[in-house]
Amino acid sequence: MIHAKQTIVLGLFVSIASAFGNQKFYRYINPVIEVSRQKVVEFKIEPKVEQPVIKVSEFNNFLSALGRRESSNRWTVINKWGYMGRYQMSRKNVDIFLGKHITNRQFLESRELQNKCMLALLKHNKKLLRRQIRKYANTNVNGVWVTESGILAAAHLAGAGNVKKWFRNGKNPKDELGTSLVDYMTLFGGYNLEISI
Repeated sequence: MIHAKQTIVLGLFVSIASAFGNQKFYRYINPVIEVSRQKVVEFKIEPKVEQPVIKVSEFNNFLSALGRRESSNRWTVINKWGYMGRYQMSRKNVDIFLGKHITNRQFLESRELQNKCMLALLKHNKKLLRRQIRKYANTNVNGVWVTESGILAAAHLAGAGNVKKWFRNGKNPKDELGTSLVDYMTLFGGYNLEISI
């Protein structure tokens, strides 16, 4: 009886196996796992190359130095003569160089507007003083070493007209605090501003 059951089971197994045709049934029952040798790859670790430090432009250094002199780089200050912000701009210049009227508060709260106004003023003065810059930059005039940045700083302090007079007759006007055109010409000389007009 037991032998008959084993024969039936074996016959059933053979029938199932033959149903799969020529397939190698044993692979499904007992798969063979092949482990291939992997090639060892050596990685050479290169030393980390440091990125070059990007220097702050001389234009930004110039603005920072000018702002420090004008207002201790305080963006929200108004002095007793009404000059405003980091660069101590007049109300008239704010209106002219921004091309629209904004309130003092709007101007003082916006570094972007103050920088925009200052850049517009520098471009304007460079245009007015282009002949003087071309003729006198990097020369000694009236005992003062003259550079483009010094000329533009002096124009910020005393106006482009007074800078032209200084080149003609050496007259050295001062502001309300006693700072002279030549002081700014010297103090802010030598910056490479690269301002296009």
